[in-house]
Amino acid sequence: ILLANKKWTDEERYAALKLYFELDFSQFHARNKNVIELAQVLDRTPGSIAMKLGNFASLDPTLDRGGLKNVSAADRALMARFHNQPARVIDDIERAVDRIEYRSLSLPSANPEDNVQDGMQDQQIGFDISGRPTSVMRVREERLNQGFFRRAVLSGYHFQCCVCGLKFVRLLEAAHIKPHHQDETFRLRPDNGLSLCRNHHKAFDEGYWTLGDDFEIELDPRLRKLARHDEAISDLLIAHEGKQIRQPFRYLPLKEAIDWHRENTFAKNEPVFGKG
Repeated sequence: ILLANKKWTDEERYAALKLYFELDFSQFHARNKNVIELAQVLDRTPGSIAMKLGNFASLDPTLDRGGLKNVSAADRALMARFHNQPARVIDDIERAVDRIEYRSLSLPSANPEDNVQDGMQDQQIGFDISGRPTSVMRVREERLNQGFFRRAVLSGYHFQCCVCGLKFVRLLEAAHIKPHHQDETFRLRPDNGLSLCRNHHKAFDEGYWTLGDDFEIELDPRLRKLARHDEAISDLLIAHEGKQIRQPFRYLPLKEAIDWHRENTFAKNEPVFGKG
């Protein structure tokens, strides 16, 4: 029997939060197959799952939505905790999902490799004689974190490059605005990520472009000289100068991270042609 008003447990909230970060906003409805599957596992109605996703969306701290009036204190606390301690919450999510056997479901933007990372299955995780996690456990956790970050960023940008609009998912990457080796605090936060095609990702990491205060694209002025000799540079970068990126429906790019990129990466590398 599906119960629409039964109290949510912490485990159920974690499972719903994972789904929230894997779906596009347009998929937050009771007819979505992934919403239906999670509802079956949690013994809830699809409508209650869809409503929970909407509650989470209203609590994005980077958007001026104010939050829905009927959002529970527990939902608010969970989203605030994720914003401040994403790595810990992601770990709690994975533990909760394990306990309710959520991995048997067909997840959005996922495939069988989600449960087998590069041939490493869950049962291969081990502990040494002292009970401490082995290197295999640490590698698995890192891959889970990276996978979570990628799905959260790409789905937030509606599975397209925020510069050129490319929707070929296999050519999209979740780019860190501020590299995580510079500050672990923002390593897994979606507001430190941009959904970019491989070309625009590499150009961003090289400092050939950055973002302004209104999310407009700023180019290294030296690129214009090179563009006179290579039309591809014009098509790839010059054509987008001054335009705003396609903004995500959740977690707008973090101003602190953008400022860091502008000050430490932008226009720091000399753009040159290859020498043959």
